[in-house]
Amino acid sequence: MKQLLIIDKREYLILNRDLTIAQISALATKYAEFPDRVVVGQDIRLSFPEFIGLEDTLIGLLQQEQGNFILQGITRHKEQNSLLYFDIDIKNIDNNLIVFFEDVTELMTLKQSLLQQVNEAEILLSSLKRFEECTNKIIASMGDILIIVTHLGKIERINKAARKLFGYSHSELLDRPISRLITSQDFDHQQLYNSYQESNKSVQKVELTCQNKNGEAIEIEFNFSIVPTEIKGLFKCIYLGRNITERKRIELEMRKALEREKELRQLKSSFVSMASHEFRNPLSSIMICTDLLLHRDRDISEEEYNLYLNLIKSSANNMQYLLEDILVLSKTESANSAFNPDWLDLEKFCQQIIKELKIIYQDRQINFNGVNFPLQIYGDKKLIRHILTNLLSNAIKYSPVEETVDLKLTYSEAEQLITLEVRDRGIGISAEVQKHLFESFYRGNNVGDIPGTGLGLSIVKKAIDLHGGTITVESEIGIGTIMTVTLPRNNNS
Repeated sequence: MKQLLIIDKREYLILNRDLTIAQISALATKYAEFPDRVVVGQDIRLSFPEFIGLEDTLIGLLQQEQGNFILQGITRHKEQNSLLYFDIDIKNIDNNLIVFFEDVTELMTLKQSLLQQVNEAEILLSSLKRFEECTNKIIASMGDILIIVTHLGKIERINKAARKLFGYSHSELLDRPISRLITSQDFDHQQLYNSYQESNKSVQKVELTCQNKNGEAIEIEFNFSIVPTEIKGLFKCIYLGRNITERKRIELEMRKALEREKELRQLKSSFVSMASHEFRNPLSSIMICTDLLLHRDRDISEEEYNLYLNLIKSSANNMQYLLEDILVLSKTESANSAFNPDWLDLEKFCQQIIKELKIIYQDRQINFNGVNFPLQIYGDKKLIRHILTNLLSNAIKYSPVEETVDLKLTYSEAEQLITLEVRDRGIGISAEVQKHLFESFYRGNNVGDIPGTGLGLSIVKKAIDLHGGTITVESEIGIGTIMTVTLPRNNNS
């Protein structure tokens, strides 16, 4: 019996055969008419008048003539005019009477509330019947569409405006599912019905895609509600709608126009930023070389003179190439830059790029670890220049002045793969930023005031992809970054 009482969470009293109380649970007294009389050894009829007159029944339970006896809907008046509703369940266990108490106040209150709602619904139905003829006239003259369906979603009625819009006769839609008209993929009448009941809203507004008899899509804004029927607990569902197809079409066109305008603004802004970012290096080279050539008081050797002139010419060409790439990258993601490969001495080309960058970044040190032999690669010189200048410029920009930048060139003859490794000791790149590193115009959140548009690495990625290569990033915040580019030596494809 103890195990049963532990499992059964209800409050209880244990009675002896003479109907005196033998044991009381913690909160059993709250159910008594006279709580102060609920005492071990006292007759239960002194505290629970409901037991008066039940003596024969209780004796029958003790003699096991029946399994149990239940008293339902007992009421107690509590403090602050509140009511307590409970049931009593009496059982014979081990020749003892166990009286279980179950608080059903919440359930009884809910039942009363439901009864009140049902009564209100009945009153409403009575009113609806009186005004049925008037309502029919109103429905027939309505400009908005009206569809009345059962709670299961079967069409019961459709007004003239709806028949005209959908192109069906009343008989063609009668007893058909509402899904015949409403074709939205996420539409579920039963779910909408349940949601309405749970939300307790008077009207629920939904925008749904419908289809007429000719298969044409129609956008309709429905006000969904339910009304009770003459059968208690049974409701009809009201779909009161307005054709918003034209409005949705105009809204879509406006959104597209706004998106196009936004894209154009972003493109314009990105282009201006890109010009300042990508043209700075070649313009700086031109200005520095021009200043050096204009200082006639300085003794310039013929070799230096030719170097400066070639740098000016090369920088001007680079600006032209960069402009072409910017225009390409400003178009759709599917558009590819022109790919014009030829054989190139990569060792020598790396040294040339470093010389150009040292003119711009005179106070910075770039260490080059090459292969020490002419390493020919079949690639696009312009794109390889993008790769090297962007990676080295970034390494310099995002590193302290006193730190060096390393460029390491290696070659695997067995795999015919060339590796370019650019290492800096700068601010580093977080793991989260690395996920978006090669997206156009994306910049890390720790770059501060360092200028840039976020397009440099997208150019690098596109250039590497066009060569059939790969790029990987290893970085740690505050320690530095290693960019490793792997290119096939001869990618004829």
